[in-house]
Amino acid sequence: MSLIRNSKQIKQTIDFTGVENGKIHPTDIDVVFEFDNEVLILMEVKRKGNKIPIGQRLVLERIANSWHTSKVVVLYVTHNFKNDNKDIPLKECQVDSVYINKVWKPAKQEISLIKCLKGFSELWNIKKLKL
Repeated sequence: MSLIRNSKQIKQTIDFTGVENGKIHPTDIDVVFEFDNEVLILMEVKRKGNKIPIGQRLVLERIANSWHTSKVVVLYVTHNFKNDNKDIPLKECQVDSVYINKVWKPAKQEISLIKCLKGFSELWNIKKLKL
């Protein structure tokens, strides 16, 4: 069962026209997990080969750097799904790099998002994150 209630609405693009100032415009965060005001996991998902734009990367880093515990991470998640008419199954994506302790670290090897999340769940004892 999908968690997407209305796939037509989720495909609607938000047009930022009129709320930009030159090159400065709103950004989004693709995935946020927050557990008991203790753990914060942010994710940005892109097609493999694309990079996180500088402004968006800075926002993700600043949010992580501002978190009040050391249990915070930003995951740069990639996929190879080419069919734009199908939803991207997040559970099948890979972690490309991790921002933790104020440093971006590339994944040493290809690691699935699920395996990465399980690792943080064990490391930080996140009882509510059972995959």
